Amino acid sequence: MTHPSTDLTDGIRIRGLTKTYAGGDPHRPALESIDLDVGRRRFVSLIGPSGCGKSTLLRVIAGLEEHDTGEVSLFGSTPRALCAAKAIGLVPQTPALLPWRNVRRNITLPRSVNRRAGTDGEDPDDLLRAVGLGDVAHRYPHQLSGGQQQRVAIARAFGMRPELLLMDEPFSALDEFTREALRLQLLVLWQRRATTVVFVTHSVREAVTLSDEVVVMSARPGRVHEVLPIDLPRPRDASVVTGPRMHALEDRVRASLQSAWEAGAAPDDLVPL
Repeated sequence: MTHPSTDLTDGIRIRGLTKTYAGGDPHRPALESIDLDVGRRRFVSLIGPSGCGKSTLLRVIAGLEEHDTGEVSLFGSTPRALCAAKAIGLVPQTPALLPWRNVRRNITLPRSVNRRAGTDGEDPDDLLRAVGLGDVAHRYPHQLSGGQQQRVAIARAFGMRPELLLMDEPFSALDEFTREALRLQLLVLWQRRATTVVFVTHSVREAVTLSDEVVVMSARPGRVHEVLPIDLPRPRDASVVTGPRMHALEDRVRASLQSAWEAGAAPDDLVPL
């Protein structure tokens, strides 16, 4: 098991985090002894088996759930303080667009509710062009495909100019072709704005394509099994994410996932390969 050793000032710092749900088995918490560092303006993905606590960890970082023990510091502040300052953006699995507002007005919604965004926030038309939706600004959510709706949700989150953007499997409901296109568009958007991103996924290819580091988590109780650096050059385009180094990194993540599963599985669960 390895953890990052670099000194990451003013980023995300988690030490000894444990989370047990009320009514659950106190001997098998959702998260146990989580130590994790995420540097400012880094893109970090969490990957692991279903039920390992990836989304729970994301909600704790967002200030939406309390943890039992440990320390969570976000840029020298607390999750609740950063949340109250509207400096955290969240992109869930479903787009959650307002059906009575057209695309452009959904993008500008943060300006209505977020004093921090103010009047000098991101230009909505620029955001729409960045996600390939410059020609549908007048349409309503029901007139868009699922992939288009998720692009709007991502553009809206960047429009808030968050210090921290948390993304919980935002492409999970989409077909692979649409996911591939959205990954590259997300990269373009992030590379222009370089906000700090923590991204939950079940896809090895997605994690490697997007990330500076991939955090491999073990089965419940969720622990950090390994943090793998992704040394692909940026900016990343289709030529980078189809090259031999990409495939080697995918194999490395898969091997770590297998190791994490074997480390957490009961002996009867292990099947010879």
